[in-house]
Amino acid sequence: MRYVHYCEPCDARSPERDTDHEAKADRALHRRRAHHGLRPADRIEEIPGPVSIAASAILSGLGHAARAGARRLATSDAVRQVRASTYWQQAVRLLAIGTGVLVLGAVLVHKMF
Repeated sequence: MRYVHYCEPCDARSPERDTDHEAKADRALHRRRAHHGLRPADRIEEIPGPVSIAASAILSGLGHAARAGARRLATSDAVRQVRASTYWQQAVRLLAIGTGVLVLGAVLVHKMF
């Protein structure tokens, strides 16, 4: 990750730095020279590198594909048939009961100790 100090009133931008500390030093120097120590509306911006940009694009694409697949799956006839079956309904009830038993057990154990 690279860092840049940007001063909005001056529209000034420092060179890219490797660390946040170096960008903050640029900000302090700019404040002393251009603003006589006053604090203008400025910020330290993070500049993403190529690996960060590629990872973000891949994760975004995977998320979009997963959402589209889940939508297609949720509206399919096969899923409707499975949800209508008595086996599915029984499995959902057992899962809810099991979750309730676990939560109740956790509460009781917490109260006891």
